[in-house]
Amino acid sequence: MSVEPLAGSVSKVECLASFRGGGRGRVALFRHLSPLSVNAIVRILPVDSRVNVQPGMRCLFTSLKVGVEKPRTSFSRGDVALHASGGLICIFVKDAMSDSPLNPLGKVEDGLDLFEGMRPGDTVRLSLSGPPAVEPS
Repeated sequence: MSVEPLAGSVSKVECLASFRGGGRGRVALFRHLSPLSVNAIVRILPVDSRVNVQPGMRCLFTSLKVGVEKPRTSFSRGDVALHASGGLICIFVKDAMSDSPLNPLGKVEDGLDLFEGMRPGDTVRLSLSGPPAVEPS
């Protein structure tokens, strides 16, 4: 499946996070941060996941199997990363240090407050954002 870049960016992949009970957020994944990891995520989207609540972050369970790529342990509020060995997509809701290295993926652009309010077991759907809808005339 080919994903057309939005706004002329070759690296940026726009995603939509839809929360059970309402609410939507925007997540931007950047291929230049971890190209193999981002491409693997794009191939499995859309994904519905339960949320695991950790101090400072929310983790989405996936079936991804990728290796460590450009790992970091320090992350800022709104950062998105992948825990390669567990297949977890991690959204940081505050500045934090990770015990294990994570592959950086991107940033939450809108709706970080929705991730902050999540409880263990809540579900979220992560999908590709389509091109902006055109109003019928």
